[in-house]
Amino acid sequence: MQTYVSRLRRCLGESERITRQGSGYLLRTGRDELDAARFEDLVGAARAAADGDPDRAHQLFDEALGLWRGPAFAGFADVLGLAPEAARLDELRLGVLEERIDVGMRLGRHRELLGELTALTMRHPLRERLWGQLMLALHRCGRRADALETYLQVRSVLSEEAGLEPGRSLQDLHRTILGNEQMPTSESGPAPVSPEAQLLAAVRERRTTDSARMLPPALADFSGQHAELEQIERVLRNDRAAHAPAAVVAVSGPGGIGKTALAVQAAHRLRSAYPDGQLFAVLDGVRSQPADPAAILGRFLRALGVPATAVPDDADERTSLYRGILAERRVLVVVDDALDEAQLAPLMPAGGTCGVIVTGRVRLGGLGGAHRIELRVMSEGDSLAMLRAGTADQLDSASREELSDLVRLCARLPLALRIVGALLLSRPHWGPADLVSRLADAQRRLDMLRYRDLEVRTSFGLSYEGLRPEARRLFRLLGLLEAPDFPLWAAAAAVDGELLPTQDLLDELIDVHLLEVTGTPNGQARYGFHDLIRVYARECAEAEEEATARDESVVRVLGALLAFTDFTDREHMGQNMFRREAPRWRPERVEAALPRAVVPMRLLDLERVSLVTGVRQAAALGRDELCWELAVGGHALFEVERYFDEWQECYDTAMRQADIAGNVRGRARLLVSMAGLLYTRRWYGPAEKSNSEAMILFEQIGDHQGYLEALSNAPFFLVPNGRLAEAIATGREAYERLTAGGQAAAALHAYSQVGLAHLQAGRPQPAAEVLAEIIDEARKHRILTLVARDTYWLCQAQLALGRLAEAAAAVSELSGHMRDFGASGPFYLAHARGCVQLACGEYADARRHLTEAVEVARALDDPMFETRSLIDLLDPRLYDGHEARAAIGQGEHAVEVARRIDYPYLLAGALEQLAGLHALAGDGTGAANLATEAATVRADIR
Repeated sequence: MQTYVSRLRRCLGESERITRQGSGYLLRTGRDELDAARFEDLVGAARAAADGDPDRAHQLFDEALGLWRGPAFAGFADVLGLAPEAARLDELRLGVLEERIDVGMRLGRHRELLGELTALTMRHPLRERLWGQLMLALHRCGRRADALETYLQVRSVLSEEAGLEPGRSLQDLHRTILGNEQMPTSESGPAPVSPEAQLLAAVRERRTTDSARMLPPALADFSGQHAELEQIERVLRNDRAAHAPAAVVAVSGPGGIGKTALAVQAAHRLRSAYPDGQLFAVLDGVRSQPADPAAILGRFLRALGVPATAVPDDADERTSLYRGILAERRVLVVVDDALDEAQLAPLMPAGGTCGVIVTGRVRLGGLGGAHRIELRVMSEGDSLAMLRAGTADQLDSASREELSDLVRLCARLPLALRIVGALLLSRPHWGPADLVSRLADAQRRLDMLRYRDLEVRTSFGLSYEGLRPEARRLFRLLGLLEAPDFPLWAAAAAVDGELLPTQDLLDELIDVHLLEVTGTPNGQARYGFHDLIRVYARECAEAEEEATARDESVVRVLGALLAFTDFTDREHMGQNMFRREAPRWRPERVEAALPRAVVPMRLLDLERVSLVTGVRQAAALGRDELCWELAVGGHALFEVERYFDEWQECYDTAMRQADIAGNVRGRARLLVSMAGLLYTRRWYGPAEKSNSEAMILFEQIGDHQGYLEALSNAPFFLVPNGRLAEAIATGREAYERLTAGGQAAAALHAYSQVGLAHLQAGRPQPAAEVLAEIIDEARKHRILTLVARDTYWLCQAQLALGRLAEAAAAVSELSGHMRDFGASGPFYLAHARGCVQLACGEYADARRHLTEAVEVARALDDPMFETRSLIDLLDPRLYDGHEARAAIGQGEHAVEVARRIDYPYLLAGALEQLAGLHALAGDGTGAANLATEAATVRADIR
């Protein structure tokens, strides 16, 4: 959280805008910066201008409404307890909409308001004021019959939904229009016609299509997908010329996602826009025998009033007759579960008076001009609403946790949620907890998600059976992976295939929504399953693949992951640092699939979860060598980005497997990795112990290379303990032996601690020479992380030598290496900048950057970074006497942390700075005592 706040401060450019308050933070804003407050202010101004300057009022109302981007506090209202305020703002917004429409009507803009009013009455069918505005706008446009028809429509809606008659205002407006009384308008209407004649004409016009009401009932518990519903309405309510193409919306998505429910719901809401009828047909696109479009046309023609004996036998003649009938009528055509564009072509109207909604599991890319909507799983809130709507009061006793578990186990799939609701209603002796326990078993989950003719497994199976055999095999083998998503090379490894043919198979799975693209980071697509589809894929693998074939597929994917870690490790450190023996899957194919010019750790970060799940799967298969190599393969990433939990989990899993198998080399290599974790967490004593144990094991089995790698880490544990002479000797020995063995990266890694030991021993000149040498060599070998880290230390050495220009140049270079540091980058840069500014007497800037370094260190939970930056932040030059007294608490904290991590050099520095603060505050005795203790600690550092 502190990291986020620090970033926000930088974005705002004013650090005082966000301040600490109690246990949290306060963002200070002006009233004109809050959209809710600006909205209310603009509305007040618009109302004030409404009588005298309606144009100005309309402009202000528009500006106010333009601030809205969706419901108030969308996604946060319930979480933050803001539901009442959200409801107030949403109601206020609707009222303002109505006021703005009133002003627009006064300005004679009734014709341009028709589309908006039609949409609003569909979205808010119980708001009588909107209906009245629509009736008035229609009447002023000369569409008196439509205005009267609108009154019948609102009367029906109010009766069905609320059991009420229209209010007095609507009734009076209806009588006025029915009596053809003149109303203020900026346009003259057509010649008066008696209301009776108009109504009779409307009935006569619609008589031939009375039977064309083929829509199935809308779902009473329809929930979610409101944004998609609005998209469909927006596209299909647009008036089009008769010669224009029909408006088409294509809805795609996996089985059970709610495509049909959405299409039917939208069609019912669009009835007023298509008064001449609604046609509906199911095309059975995923079944073995899809529907014949000619047979569907026969049904449509009969529904449109063509006698059965007059329906042509020829398919083309049926299409021509169908399009001729629809040419001047406003009819909505809904076709569900389409196979492809060829099946749809005969059913498409020819003119713009009609609209079409198509659903299908395949993406219908050949429908030119269609508006495409791809459905995904619902939000948790919408899923809960759907579950509650479908179970009456059956869930009243359920806890929030039980409801969340039900939604999670249904993977927010509408079909699964509908089945769960039906099960709870049909089995009153089951409670939500019973169903949660039954669904918790992944192997039985699809068995449970079945109620009469509703079944999740069958829905998925229809898509699966329509695939080519190669695509079915890829689908089921990918289901064996525990990683949440994966790249192309992992899919190729699953089937032991080439990259391009595998890409074609992935695209086939995506087309039918059995697989989805989860993202394209760095331009590289990643693929994943919907949770329930993954369960189905695994079922298919267990039913259709031999156990040996299943295991071999998983091992290939994990071998590809190892090849990938080899590549990123080599790019990150300039070379691979230990012997690798577990089988790799086709490294050349893996590398060919990787994007170029991307930081290696950024690529590896995408596979972080895959590494953790891969270690688990390797352990489950009893592949100890594969298991520990995967765990070690993540070492660099876990260290750079500080993924301590994942690091520990991989170590624990792999070490158990190495112990079971008696794999001494694996155990030794894992101990080296654990030493790195302990060191990064600043537990120096346990880190040294783990590394020493690894060196003993490597010696026992005669692994010279492993021993040298562990030796390269030894100086890192000696420097914090204050054993500087020993660190220099060990670092030089490791450097020489590793260089002779061709291990340049490990050699420079060890040698860097020689430079740091000289620096902490008060010898900045040899420190600067060693660090400069390391940086030059690291550049030659492209070991960018080492270049970045030792540039930071070189800056510190230059400051100790008083070479401020060289130190400032090092900081400038450091800013270009931020991505090479990983998560620690912001600390290194902020601390180095603060130190240089402090040395240059730029105290305000120094204090700001050193404070930032402390905040970043605390966000990283790094006590060594925190202490190092506090020591510089507590420099007495930054304080006067009063401020020094306030800073003493920080100094005491720095001393406490340095003692806890047992780092004598930092402890001495913290004690010295605290002594200076006490002296500045007028406490000479306290300052002298602290200075004496600091001198004692520093004397023990050798």
